Amino acid sequence: MSTDRTAFAQTVAQLASQVERRPGHQVAVEDADGGRPLTIAGLSGSANRLAHALTGLGLRPGDRVAYVAQNHPEYVVLEFALLKAGLVKVPLNHRFAPLELRRCLELAEVRLVVADDPAATVLDEVLEGSDVLRCVVGSRPGWLGFADLVASGAPTRVQAPVGPDDTYHIRFSSGSTGSPKGIAISHRGARAAILGNTWVMSTSGPVAAPRTLQVAPLVYAGGWSVLPTLLCGGTNVVARRFDADEMLDTIADRGITWLFAVPTMLRRLSTSSQLHRLRASSLSCLMLAGEAAALPALEVVGQHTDALVQCWGQTEAPASTTWLSRTEMTRPELWTSIGRPVPGVEFSVLVDDEVADRPEPGVVGELVIRTPSIATALLGAEAERERRLLPDGWWRTSDLGYVDDEGRFSIVGRSSETIITGGTNIQPAEIERALESCPVVREAVVVGVPDARWGETPAAYVHVVPEPSEAAGQIDAWLRDRLAGFKRPGHVFLSTSPIPRASGESKVARGEIRTLVRGWVQEPGTVPADVSRVEKTRG
Repeated sequence: MSTDRTAFAQTVAQLASQVERRPGHQVAVEDADGGRPLTIAGLSGSANRLAHALTGLGLRPGDRVAYVAQNHPEYVVLEFALLKAGLVKVPLNHRFAPLELRRCLELAEVRLVVADDPAATVLDEVLEGSDVLRCVVGSRPGWLGFADLVASGAPTRVQAPVGPDDTYHIRFSSGSTGSPKGIAISHRGARAAILGNTWVMSTSGPVAAPRTLQVAPLVYAGGWSVLPTLLCGGTNVVARRFDADEMLDTIADRGITWLFAVPTMLRRLSTSSQLHRLRASSLSCLMLAGEAAALPALEVVGQHTDALVQCWGQTEAPASTTWLSRTEMTRPELWTSIGRPVPGVEFSVLVDDEVADRPEPGVVGELVIRTPSIATALLGAEAERERRLLPDGWWRTSDLGYVDDEGRFSIVGRSSETIITGGTNIQPAEIERALESCPVVREAVVVGVPDARWGETPAAYVHVVPEPSEAAGQIDAWLRDRLAGFKRPGHVFLSTSPIPRASGESKVARGEIRTLVRGWVQEPGTVPADVSRVEKTRG
């Protein structure tokens, strides 16, 4: 661990110390469900106590601490305490199955788990027989209480030695493989990502002190806006879970000015009876990221607010690496773009195994990125990192895209998801956009499935509004007007239930959906009763 003060200035811990210099009476964290607000002084004091308590448990700089819970104000206290103690944060999805949790904890060599009560019930099984320490937000037999642990620590200020190359956190993502991999980000990289998000926050929603509603999972992209909010002089308002009606009420009633959302949340907002409350709210920035925007939902929500912006990033290269401004978002023809790189981030296109010095507008290739935030390790996927890291610091995103003549980038699909039918390449994203523009479609996921005649053919899993029997004909006619015959799905599976997500409000787990849909194609008897199968829409 580095002790050099110049090196410390390149860490996330230095950003946290900058936050602590804010006036102590200012509010750092509020609980959306009520409870006493936490001031800057209260946050600093609790974090110092917790850092001392963690050291008292035998944890040493570099040890890993997992957070497995819904959103809680305690997350912010833990964030600051880990930075003070030089410990590594391991945020985990509380919806992971026991085997997934066990793999993540083992890969990251976790020493302490912090959980809420629902997650602790699962973790009791996962941790049985292990020596991993356990701490619960609340109280639970056999577990340390978070509040008790904070109270037990000394109040004196503490800061363990930490340097830019030390690991800041390890986040887990299954990507397209379906198997969790640990994505390690250094302090240098995380600092760059946090400052990038801070620039987006201050540029997109220019208010003196942002009030950020933390409703997206903090263990995923939501967590990247915690420190930017505090660095901008603002307050984090933490909500346990996402409910569209409740969120819209909170935005209006609590003076929320900044919000991060993924397209799944946008879809639910678009159908909420409370959507009208956005018009008179203080919201100055609704930042979308996570996957391609849901275009019909975007059109609906856009009628009630002009606060929309769009960003893009990857877990392996966080956080907001591109930005499409509020002004640009008033132009629907740009909604499929991810925007321009934020300061400190470079983008290009890989064509014929060469990174273009100045990519030619309209030429499709694999997007590559160069930024300090690129993962320093992929635990459990070491070969993948070697394959994706190119000379001169470029990183293969695995996304296919192009740049326009004004420097904005667009994504047309994933290189690993390309469907080759009859020797012709098809990108699922094109078919998904055509489907999602249909009035009866809420969401669609398209994957390639084996086909005896064509090699592969597209198959679509579609969440529809009316009954499938009514929607099928409308979808077929809609696609015939918009897609060539070879692009139309050979199999369509319609359901009035949302497409399942392995991680709550985050991205669709495409690897799992591909396996699921291929199974339905190969064995029609396995199609669930609530899913209707429609064939031969390809034409």
